Amino acid sequence: MIGANKGFNPRDAVSPKADWQLIDVLHEGEHWSMAVGRWDKRPALAQRWNGKEGAKGNPVSHGFPTWFVMPDDTYGLFLESEFIPELKRAFVKDILGL
Repeated sequence: MIGANKGFNPRDAVSPKADWQLIDVLHEGEHWSMAVGRWDKRPALAQRWNGKEGAKGNPVSHGFPTWFVMPDDTYGLFLESEFIPELKRAFVKDILGL
C-alpha cells in the first residue's frame, strides 16, 4: 500500500547514518512501515510507526527518526506475508541471505 502514509515519510528515516543504510521500503501503510536495509553492514528487516502528519513517528533517537531492527528469527513471519510484495520477495530473500 505504498503512498497511503499521511505521517512521516519512512524514506527519510536514515539515522543513525553510521549504522543504518536503507535499501528499500517494502510496506508503507497508514500507520507503519517495513523496510529492508543494513544495520552495522548486516542485512536486516526493520519497522517503524510513521506517526501523524507533522510528527516524526517512532522510534526516534536524539530527535532523529529511526527504524526498529527486527530479530532475525521473525523474518519468516514477514517474508510470506502481505506486507512484503510478492514481486520483492526474491530480492529481499537474496539481500537477507535466505
